Amino acid sequence: MAYKITSLFGQQEGFRTKGHSGIDFAMQDGEKLKAVEDGVAEVLNFGDSNCGLTVKIKFNGGDDQVIYGHLSDTVVHTGDIVHKGDLIGYSGHSGHVVSSSGGNGAHLHLGLKDGDGHFQDPSQYIEDIQNMNNPNFVNHVTEKTPEIQDKIDISSESSGIFEQVGELFDTIQLIDYSFVVQIIQQSFQFLFVHASFLYDIIACIF
Repeated sequence: MAYKITSLFGQQEGFRTKGHSGIDFAMQDGEKLKAVEDGVAEVLNFGDSNCGLTVKIKFNGGDDQVIYGHLSDTVVHTGDIVHKGDLIGYSGHSGHVVSSSGGNGAHLHLGLKDGDGHFQDPSQYIEDIQNMNNPNFVNHVTEKTPEIQDKIDISSESSGIFEQVGELFDTIQLIDYSFVVQIIQQSFQFLFVHASFLYDIIACIF
């Protein structure tokens, strides 16, 4: 299903005081909204103003964020880790909306911010949004981004290191030190025998 784009990034319709900060997709209430990036969710509710119920997905280590505005409901909470293709919420008409068609103004506002807080053109995600409810869309990404993987596995990695150190100490405690002493003694005996042999050869020459 293709969603009609009703407003492009930077577009300034008559009701706007400045260029549009994102892209608007016309949708009915309740359309499933899927994540277009791996990241960490943040849920905000601006009430009847701005984008109303909003989900942000912070990615690239939190430097960038994709913004979903005017939602009717969410299935994620602030701090949740999401992957591309995960369901994050449902489209709606919360917040401040203006409808030129006479309806309730239901649509998805998709925004993109960089690490400096500046709005960027989110056109790179148009295809993902248009296909997010297509069965061929990536439903789940098993390869997590390094930043997210660090957050997920930091505790398990730490415990793994401690387990390895413990195993090392256990191994050291199991060493038969008498066997080690025998090897050292035999090594010295070998060197002593061959040293005597070399000494005899040198003595015969001189």
